[in-house]
Amino acid sequence: MIVEDNRANMKLATLLLTHAGHTVLCAIDAETGLTLARDEQPDLILMDIQLPGMDGLAATALLKRDPATASVPVIALTAMAMKADQEKARVAGCDDYITKPLRYEALYDAIDRLLVGTRPPAGGQSERMHEPTSDVGDGAARLASSHPAARDTPRILVAEDNLTNQKLIVTQLASLGYAADVADDGRQALECWRSGTYALLISDVLMPEMDGYDLTAAIRAQERGLARIPIVALTANALAHEEARWRAVGADEYLSKPLQLASLKAILDKWLPAGRSGSGSSAGADHLTTVDRAVDVAVLARLVGSDPAVILDFLTDFRVSTAEIAGELRDACDDRRALTAGEQAHKLKSSARAVGALALGELCSEIETVAKSGNTDSLTALLPAFEHELRAVNAFLDSWPA
Repeated sequence: MIVEDNRANMKLATLLLTHAGHTVLCAIDAETGLTLARDEQPDLILMDIQLPGMDGLAATALLKRDPATASVPVIALTAMAMKADQEKARVAGCDDYITKPLRYEALYDAIDRLLVGTRPPAGGQSERMHEPTSDVGDGAARLASSHPAARDTPRILVAEDNLTNQKLIVTQLASLGYAADVADDGRQALECWRSGTYALLISDVLMPEMDGYDLTAAIRAQERGLARIPIVALTANALAHEEARWRAVGADEYLSKPLQLASLKAILDKWLPAGRSGSGSSAGADHLTTVDRAVDVAVLARLVGSDPAVILDFLTDFRVSTAEIAGELRDACDDRRALTAGEQAHKLKSSARAVGALALGELCSEIETVAKSGNTDSLTALLPAFEHELRAVNAFLDSWPA
């Protein structure tokens, strides 16, 4: 059972577990997790420490005091690799402790230690999803089984804060035969890099805590005397001065969003020629020629392949994340907070382009440009066009499965 409130982290954990053949239960808060643990008696629990309401440590302490669940092993999950957190986890009753983003070696090793003699169910993967976490549904299991990344291939670190872009890159890498870990911001990515387990880094530009430029510069400053990791810069703005800035801080390659599968494959073949285990291809995508004023699904098909289940999974996730970003953008425009509006527009721009919502992506680009100038009147004037295009995108998403 996974207890985790972050959709991206839940998706990654579910992918890893179902790929290994385990049945998965999911809960998005401690209270739901406690109820499921008593009712379903899982063999092991992955417990996020930072949860809304009751935190993971308090939930673990309750599990260990309940005779019905006291013997269930609990692995604490946290984004902060601090000794104090490890001690708190031990006191609460956790049986192991893993830092996020999850690395498959550490996760599988911990499970093997705690589930001695337990084997995944015969016949492959399965997954049981509890109702509150339907947004992380069967698509995760499909992706895991359709694009298995070999356990002995070079591991890639992805620094990206946008949920749709995270999923896109991880799926592309898996289709090419590579395993990946995702960090939600630059500071988290820097901590992951220090583990020394990664063969290549793909980094976004704009991220909370630490941006891509500072992350790259920090790695280059700290790796003196160590093996040099190839760094691929990723940006929604394909501008010459931006590429020059990336090169100046130490990036080796520069790619624009949405990331094309062929371009990614060429970069990986160049920097990791000995580790490639898959020949990923977008063959078959060409027959998806659905073109709509709001969404051109063929754009997404060229990125992730033509499996309708995978495409629908991406479009569903896109709709969920877009609703949240659009709300933030709308509020920022109404309140004339140009900086926040620009940040939200930038975040939505790349994911909109990735799924083929090209007109929406261009509007976001225009809003971002206007926001940088601080012209709040022009910003407010663009909002009705944005709302109109967003309604058109949602209408298309409603009709696409049919």
